[in-house]
Amino acid sequence: MPKVVSEHEKEMVKETMYAKGIALIRKKGVKRVTVEDITSAANIGKGSFYSYYNSKEELLYAIIKKGEKRMFERTESILSEKIKLKDRLVKAAKEVYLAPDSIVLYVSPSDLEYLFRKLPDEAADWEAIKSNDYFSKTLSLCGIDETKCEMDVLAYLMSALHFVATTDAAYGEPGREKTLDILVHSIADYMAGAAKQ
Repeated sequence: MPKVVSEHEKEMVKETMYAKGIALIRKKGVKRVTVEDITSAANIGKGSFYSYYNSKEELLYAIIKKGEKRMFERTESILSEKIKLKDRLVKAAKEVYLAPDSIVLYVSPSDLEYLFRKLPDEAADWEAIKSNDYFSKTLSLCGIDETKCEMDVLAYLMSALHFVATTDAAYGEPGREKTLDILVHSIADYMAGAAKQ
């Protein structure tokens, strides 16, 4: 006779898969995480996994979306604080990109393309709408005029942040940390300069 699992227990298992999934994505990357990795880390059977998700791609996409939503909520809260714009931008960038539970730097566009090939078409359509919405809301909260902020320059700055944050500290961790701080402040300076006066 199958074990009866309460809604609370189901939520606990899903939350465990979420937390372990973040660690696995950070350690192995989206494409190399397996169902076996997830079930082993979450201490559940493979059959139990499939009672929650149809595929590992579905779970990984859910992890990315849940993490993204949590990050946006934290960013929204930070950007609503009554401190200088640059300070809000620095704090938000550190929260989004450098927080221990952030996977932003560990999920590339090619990872999302990989997941979209395995998920229903609606996921890619929803992703495009949602990404534009988050981006617009963030700019609005900052009072940034898109016409004064060259997005290609911002993209290069973000790529530099991504590179430094995800590369092993070959020259020492203190140098890496200082470089990340310089990049975050540079990005905040650039974005604050595009704010509506």
